[in-house]
Amino acid sequence: MDISSTTPLTFQGDVSKVERCTLSTGGDVIRKTGAPAAIAREINALQNLMNSSRIVKTPQLVASGDDWLATVWLEGKNLAELFAAATSEPERIAICERFGSLLCASTAISSRTPESESTFDTVFDTLEAAVHAAADRVISDPDSFIHGHAIGDVWRDVIADAGSVVPEIRYCQGDWCLPNVMMRGNDASELGAIVDWTEAGWMDWRFCLADGLWSIGYNSRLADVNPAVFRTAFLNACDVNENSIEVTWHRKLRALMSLI
Repeated sequence: MDISSTTPLTFQGDVSKVERCTLSTGGDVIRKTGAPAAIAREINALQNLMNSSRIVKTPQLVASGDDWLATVWLEGKNLAELFAAATSEPERIAICERFGSLLCASTAISSRTPESESTFDTVFDTLEAAVHAAADRVISDPDSFIHGHAIGDVWRDVIADAGSVVPEIRYCQGDWCLPNVMMRGNDASELGAIVDWTEAGWMDWRFCLADGLWSIGYNSRLADVNPAVFRTAFLNACDVNENSIEVTWHRKLRALMSLI
């Protein structure tokens, strides 16, 4: 690609670098640079996406290298940027409702990648040894559902309640946080776009609920506002009870997965 100028995008993580690139031939693309293994995972995910939604956009791969990829430019602003710029509680509630609506609409997105039969069990197999090695460690993450609890205690809760949770496996983006979701239009005819498919795969979609609740907490802390009403708006948009065992169980398990 022959690039004439680049502009870094806001509210991006430290793992990769994301830029808006203007081509010398005209037009813009999004270029993402990162670790080769992560870039390879996302390239594979993008090449196999099947999006039947008319209201949710997903990236279209246009070029790639060992440590970078480029996708078609998607108009809009990410929800973290909008959340930070909001000046009232109703504005932030509306953003979190859109956040939930897009998660529900993402069920129209699937993949040619076969669903693994061991998707649900693999989580436990991967975590068990690590949990036992750090059982007494107290979790220190103010945005985590299990902040202040010992890893071993949370793990025992997860094991005890596992039999009560029926898996609901879907193909998911895998990192459902506000910077990865974009708002395009102001009505339901074009809800928005979903970017960053590095962690995509077949999984229980309620892990995305857990990610979303964490992200709302994190961005609320940055904005110095209480996240409770925004989390409720997000869950109501998904028609989910915050206190259900399914939600609390996935929040505990997702928190363990991210901290170990």
